[in-house]
Amino acid sequence: MVRLLALGLLLAPALAQSALAPLLDHPLARQAQALLEAARKALEAQAAPLALNAQGNYARLGYECTPLALCQSLPETAGSLTLSLVLTPFPFGEVADGLERARLALRRAELGYRRALAALQLQAASAHGRHRQALLGVRLAEKGVELSALALEAARKRGAGPKELREAELSLKEAENRLEEARRALALAERAAEGLVDLKAPFPEVPPPKGTTPLSLEEARLGLREAEIALGAAQRALLPTLQGSLLLYPSGNDTLALSLSSKTLQPTLSYTRQDPARPPTAVPNAGSYRTAEELRLSLSLTLSPGLLAALEASEAQKRAAEEALRAAELQAALQEEGLKNALKGAEATLELARLKKASAAKALEEARKRLELGLESPLGVLQAELGLLQAELALVQAEYAVKERLLELYQFYGELLPEVTE
Repeated sequence: MVRLLALGLLLAPALAQSALAPLLDHPLARQAQALLEAARKALEAQAAPLALNAQGNYARLGYECTPLALCQSLPETAGSLTLSLVLTPFPFGEVADGLERARLALRRAELGYRRALAALQLQAASAHGRHRQALLGVRLAEKGVELSALALEAARKRGAGPKELREAELSLKEAENRLEEARRALALAERAAEGLVDLKAPFPEVPPPKGTTPLSLEEARLGLREAEIALGAAQRALLPTLQGSLLLYPSGNDTLALSLSSKTLQPTLSYTRQDPARPPTAVPNAGSYRTAEELRLSLSLTLSPGLLAALEASEAQKRAAEEALRAAELQAALQEEGLKNALKGAEATLELARLKKASAAKALEEARKRLELGLESPLGVLQAELGLLQAELALVQAEYAVKERLLELYQFYGELLPEVTE
């Protein structure tokens, strides 16, 4: 029983729901996940090793015969059915380009998924922080109302003048208005966090990012690779295309064919059944013959100003992608330095906020001791409590400012917290 209890205590933190659990069900996260799945399936489709094609043909025939009786012996219809199997033993040419483009599309989808979740975890931290600040804001406003009410009561007891009483009453009214405003801000913060972060769970720790390649650089490199693929395709369009086919005719109705093109190097096996059968070729005064096999070779070459212009356009696109990559490198270095400087500033502010809170806590402790000795009034203790709440609010703001600066770096690199990754 003791072992089971100890095991339960060990597993309790792991079983507890993370504050970021709702984030994965956010519409933007689901959209990015669907796009990633679509890109993954597109790559699977592009990488399929074979494809089967079926094609049928039907024709209705009409004749003019001499003599007319000859038409009666001719077929009225013709039809054929072809089954083809296209094999991809290895990617080459246009097939390789299509496969590489699908891989790049999958990589873009992965980057988009990381970008979406990194942005959402930053929004979640901001929402969680605003809610914590709104809670403290309500407590601070309640303490302000209590302090204003006590000041008004003290003014009445000592018989203050009408002007001082009016000012004390106005101060109380303003404190009550601030309390209502703080409560509305709290309700708004709760609504803003719906579907993004669990406000009942503590926000997870945000360790420093690993500092991988920035997302903008990865995307620029993908753009350059896409431009290189387009340039290669434009260059191959200027080359001649060699097409080879071997056809076997077991009978007049059947045809077996093996074909290969230099553009893709995909062997295609096909079988064709046609009706009526091909008639043998008659040789006058000698008999007839039927072709049993046939080897076909064809070479085609297309030259046009349009192909040359397309090549020049692809070269220009590649140069543009190279310059975009260089610009992304410069911008990423500058942005990284700015984000790290902002993080250092937030950490310095956090350290100062901790010192101020410790000082406010010490001031409250001293005020309570003076109250016990009769050297301090309850109003002074309330003011010290109010000062401590203000210091706590400033500390929470500083803590979440550091979290947000860290998560901005996470967003820059496209890194995710362990609680966000599935």
